[in-house]
This record gives sequence, C-alpha cells and structure tokens, in this order.
Amino acid sequence: MRTRTGLLSLGGLLLVGAVQTALAEEVPAPAEPPVVASPAGRVSVGETSLAIGGFLQADGVLIDQSSQDQLSPSGGEPLNTQRFLIRRAHLFVEAQRPFLRAAIELDANTVKGMAMGLARAELALGRVRPRWNWELGLGLLRIPFGLEVQEWDPDRFFLERSNLSRALFPGTFDLGARARVSWRFLCAQMAVMNGNPLGDASFPARDPNAAKDFVGRLGLDSTIAGKVHVTAGASSLKGTGFHPGTSATKDVLVWRDQNEDGIVQLSEIQIIPGRAATPSRNFSRFAVGADSRISFAVPRLGNSMLFGEVVWAANLDRGLQPADPIASGRDLREFGWVVGASQEFTSRAAFGIRYDSYNPDVDAYRQTPTVLVPKDVSFHTWTFTLSWGGLSRNRLMLEYQHNRNALAVAADGSPTTLAADTLTLRGQMVF
Repeated sequence: MRTRTGLLSLGGLLLVGAVQTALAEEVPAPAEPPVVASPAGRVSVGETSLAIGGFLQADGVLIDQSSQDQLSPSGGEPLNTQRFLIRRAHLFVEAQRPFLRAAIELDANTVKGMAMGLARAELALGRVRPRWNWELGLGLLRIPFGLEVQEWDPDRFFLERSNLSRALFPGTFDLGARARVSWRFLCAQMAVMNGNPLGDASFPARDPNAAKDFVGRLGLDSTIAGKVHVTAGASSLKGTGFHPGTSATKDVLVWRDQNEDGIVQLSEIQIIPGRAATPSRNFSRFAVGADSRISFAVPRLGNSMLFGEVVWAANLDRGLQPADPIASGRDLREFGWVVGASQEFTSRAAFGIRYDSYNPDVDAYRQTPTVLVPKDVSFHTWTFTLSWGGLSRNRLMLEYQHNRNALAVAADGSPTTLAADTLTLRGQMVF
C-alpha cells in the first residue's frame, strides 16, 4: 500500500510543480504528440498537403526459455519462439487540408505467419493556433489512456510495452470518436469507443454489444526553466464487457469399455444430460490511472528520462488473462505499475532499465486441505535495453527480459515459477 501511495504522491507533486512553473513563466507547451510524427518532406497539391512515411522493426529472438520445439495441442501452432521475424512494417499516408486531416496506416508482420491489415484510419476536423488547438476525430483511433498506450512504437525506447499495458489495452487502437483540446501546456482528451481494440483476445476490432466505452485523459506537457521537460496526466475508463452465452445441448449416451472386452455392459453405459441454453450478458468494467515522465540533459553524456505509471482496474483485462466476472462468479480486480529510466551516452549509445508488475486478480485464492489462502498471480518483469544509436528513431537494440509469474504449475500440481527469460535483437528504421 505504501508503494501505491508513494507513486501517486510523486505524480501529484510533479503535476503541481509543473503547473506552477508553467503559469509563472507563461511558456506555451506543444499539444500532445500526434499518432505519427510528420515526415520531413510533404507534397502540396492545391490546398492538400500529402505525406508518405513508415517504419520497419526486424527482430531476432536469440534466447527464449519458454520456447519449445513442439506444436500447440489445441491449434497446432508452433511453440518455438527462437526465430527471426518482422515485428512491424508500417506504411502510412496522411493528407491535410485547412481544418481537415485524414490518415491511413497499414501494418505487415510475421508474428503469426504472414499478415497484413489496417493499423490506423482516421478522419479529423480541427484547427491549430499558437497557444491552443482542437480536433474532432472519427475512425480507428489511438486510445487516450496513459503514456505507454499513446506512445508511437519507434519512439518507445524499450522493444514492447509492459505487461500492464498489453493486458488492459492489447491494442493501442480502437474504433470510435475522439475530441482533443489543448491550451498552452494542458491537454484534455475524451473518446467514445467500441471497447474491443485491435489486439482484443475475443472480438478484435468488433463490438458484440451496443454499449460503448468512455475513455479520457487530462494531462500537461511543459518545460521547466528551459531544462527539464515534464509530462504528466490522469486517465480513466468506464465501459461494458461481454460474456457470450451457450447453446442448448441434448442428452448424450456414452459407452466406456472399462474392461476392454468389446462387449456392451449396462454398468459401462453413462448418460450425460443436456444443458439449457444460457443468454449472453454484459458486465461493467472501469480503470483509473496516473502517469508521469521527466526528461533532462546531463552534461557530457546526453538526455536522461525517468517515467512511471500506475493503473487500478476491474474486469478490464482483454489480452493476458481475459476477465469474465460472470464466468468466475465475482469481479476481477487488476492492479499494476511500471517504473523505468534511460540514459544516453553521447548520441551513439543509450541504456535503459524498466520494472513492471501486474496482478490480473488481486483477490485470487487457492484451496488448501483446510482453508482458503491468498494466491499471488502477479507478473513481474525486469527489462534491460542497450541501444546503438542513442535515443534516435534509427537504432540497433539488444534487450534482455527477466520474467517471473506465479501461474505456472509444477509436476506435482503445486504453484511454481518456470523460466521465461528472453534475449532479443532488434533493428529499427523510420523513413
């Protein structure tokens, strides 16, 4: 409890300090960064400005302790993860006219075989002014929650998002409508979305119910004394999940040849009764979170960055351990936090470290011979990343992850922790 209170208190102090400094100096801060950075070159045709760009991330998984030279017994998919793959190959086109902007982005990868699909498609109406701007967007939009979800993939120093972010928001884009307003150093975002992101485990990019999720973030982006850049904010989500019903089944007559004599005997016949159909049902879910990031320059070394994020949620896991309170008979509360830092050593090299903890069921328990006892089902991950190319978008990275989770089971059925560390090499280029 002290850890959670300390993180929130730190974020509150940073938020108050940045607001006071920005108001005193009256330094206008830019709005939150766009989904993608504007390419250096644009082509103008009449009133339309057209830009084309993209990025490529190619991985080589050198070590994965959870990898097996086997096939999945359920789907027949390979369980080997020590391989070379294209993690992301994105190509986007962005057109802009006065008060109007449209963007389409495609994603190709080999994570689960050759795949290509739509990564982003948005149409926005807005206006940019020196101290304030506003925008109304519709389409496949980035979810306005926290820092990690809104970060562009090539800008993220670490290879992938934390377990916390990937569990609650398995895809950073969802279909919906979004409003964004920025004034000086403040930015407010509000979105109405389907609630099933592109990476949703059940219904990706679809919506099984009419209810929508309401997501929002209030944040600030300011430079203090011209040296320290502070980004902080608070996010919330209120929505509705979906529990699929079941179809009716008939009675089934089963014969089990227990003595293996090939002769049907009355004692070997069993009737499995049918079940009545159950209707689909909705359930409520929510999340609140706070985030902060501080960046500054260290003389003779380079840029430094410290960041942290904490989220408390209920029935929101859609990627790692999908939450279904109707099936489990109770609400599933999730809690997670992540902290990290990176340091640039001149413009050629950088090093970063991150720790994230995520518990998909805070109230989990297990049955002992006599009583129920609490059960820790948390995921803990230490991440160490070395970058050749500093903090630039064009770089070569080597990342080691030390993973620990308590969901594994030993041969005798007792909870245990199995080795799942990874070592990955990635090359990245933005064009």
